[in-house]
Amino acid sequence: MKDAWVIFVVGLVAGLSDLIPLVMVGAPLLSMVALVVFWLVAVLFMAKTTLFANALLNGLVVAVLIMLPLVLTVYTVNPKDFLPMLSMAVILGPLAGAAVRRGLRHATVR
Repeated sequence: MKDAWVIFVVGLVAGLSDLIPLVMVGAPLLSMVALVVFWLVAVLFMAKTTLFANALLNGLVVAVLIMLPLVLTVYTVNPKDFLPMLSMAVILGPLAGAAVRRGLRHATVR
């Protein structure tokens, strides 16, 4: 149960952090909700999948792999959103990967 809370909190923090640029440009509410759900799911995959032993690299690869289909779909409608969306995955992915790995390690110890 502690693992689920760690995953949820890390995903929520990453999702809310990714909302900052969207709030500043006045994006639609559904887009904001979808982004938070994306980070919740991405962090779940980061927690349950180990592609690399390094948590930063694991978080980066998982976030980019999950974000890539979404970014390509958005690119067909609005090409200028491609780079900001992908860059947020590149920035927040490693941070979320490291945070969830550390949080799960501490939740298991206690």
